Amino acid sequence: MRLYIARHGEAQASAPSDELRCLTERGESEVAALWRQLKDEGIDISAVIASPYVRAEQTAGQIGACYPKAARHTCDLITPDDSPLAVIDWLASQKGSLDGWVLVSHMPLVAALTGLITEGVGSRAPFAVGTVACIDLEAPCVGGGRLLWPRSPSR
Repeated sequence: MRLYIARHGEAQASAPSDELRCLTERGESEVAALWRQLKDEGIDISAVIASPYVRAEQTAGQIGACYPKAARHTCDLITPDDSPLAVIDWLASQKGSLDGWVLVSHMPLVAALTGLITEGVGSRAPFAVGTVACIDLEAPCVGGGRLLWPRSPSR
């Protein structure tokens, strides 16, 4: 099954709190363009699960606009400093297939989670803003997947 781990798009440098930072216009347009391209290439998604931080929710909105039939959810476990092991445990506890799920989160979680799923403990994957990693997931566990590709917005 395919699991997608995405980092939010380019965000404002400052806001009253980190949770309230919004996407820039460039961030919105880059995310939208990347996901339109992925859809045109035949990538299909079933759910978009976002961190409750504003920039992740806005990124999820841009992805959802490309995939209006995909379910949308917010998950409090995927904020920047959350535990990648806790996210894997949460994924393992989900009923049904994870195929086509997109997790929209932040650094350092996206790098640590992708590395943990694909390479094991201590590994990290590079993630520029707006990047999405496609993982062929055999099982939601440490080392349970294989990185198929990362894609980043064109700059």
